[in-house]
Amino acid sequence: MSDPSIDTLSAAVVSTAPGVRGRLMYIGWSTDGFPIATGRVDQLSPPARESLQAFRASGLAIRKVPYSEIIPVTYTMTGAAIDFADIGGRVAEDQIRYSIVDAHGERRELPIGELGVLRGIVLARHPWQAPGGGHLELTVDAVPLYSVFTAVPGSDERVGLAMIFQPTLPGSTNEPAFRSFVRNSIGRLLVLDESQPQGGRRGYLEVAGRVAGVPPKGGMLGTLVSLRRMGFVDFDDLWLQGLRNRGRRMKGGLIRAMRAVGMVEVDDGLIAQITDPRPDYDVDQLDTERMI
Repeated sequence: MSDPSIDTLSAAVVSTAPGVRGRLMYIGWSTDGFPIATGRVDQLSPPARESLQAFRASGLAIRKVPYSEIIPVTYTMTGAAIDFADIGGRVAEDQIRYSIVDAHGERRELPIGELGVLRGIVLARHPWQAPGGGHLELTVDAVPLYSVFTAVPGSDERVGLAMIFQPTLPGSTNEPAFRSFVRNSIGRLLVLDESQPQGGRRGYLEVAGRVAGVPPKGGMLGTLVSLRRMGFVDFDDLWLQGLRNRGRRMKGGLIRAMRAVGMVEVDDGLIAQITDPRPDYDVDQLDTERMI
C-alpha cells in the first residue's frame, strides 16, 4: 500500500533545524480529508504541485520553522482554558485545549500553552497563497490559507505541530475557520484575565481594550437600572434619562454618596467591582490582521 499523498496543499515551510536546515516540508489534506505532512515532492498531487509552483513563481518567501519534523492536525474547536496557579513567585503558563483531528482521522483534545498559542498566531500573519478561480477567467485572486505552527506539548523541541484549518468551500480561503480559532483563543485568555484580581492579571484585558476598545454599552447607568430592578434603589425614568442626555459619567463615588444618604445598600465588594477600571473591548469587530 502506497503512502497517502497530499491532495490539497495548505502550506509549505522550510526547516531551520540543525541537521535538516533548508529542508522543505509540505502540509495539507489527503484524498480522505485527513491532515498529512511530508518532505517528498512526489507525494504531492498534480493540483498540489501546481499550487507549489505558482507560489514559488510569485517570489514570496516560504515560511521558516525551527522544526525538523511536523505533526499535522486539523482544527475543529477551541475548548476550555486551564488556569494554573502561580507558585513561589514563578508565573505558571496557562493552557488552552483544542479539539483536533489527527493524521489517522481520530478526534482528540490537545492542550497548548498560552505562549505557544500566541506565538503561533503572530507568525501566521503571512498565510500560504493558493491560486483561486478557474482556468478560463482572465484574472483571479490568490486564496489565503492560514496555518499555525507551534511546538508539540511534551515532545522534543524540534518536533512541531502544524494546525491547519478547513476552508468553508473547496478552493476557498480558510480565513473564517482561522478567525474563529484566533477569536476563541483570545476569548479564553480574556476570561482568565478577567477572573483574576486586578494585581494578578497578565495584561490581556488592557491590550484588548486598547486595540478594540468600544464605548461602554451599559456603564454605570446600566448598573443603576440593575440596582433598581433588585430593589436596592428607587428613581424614575425621567431622572435616569436626564443623566443620559447630559452625558454625565457615573462613578463609584456617586454610589458611595447614595449609600451614605440611605438611597442604596451595597457592600464594598460591589463598589470595588463597579470602580474596577476594566477596559471595554469587542474583538469581534476587528478584521483578521488587526485581531492578530
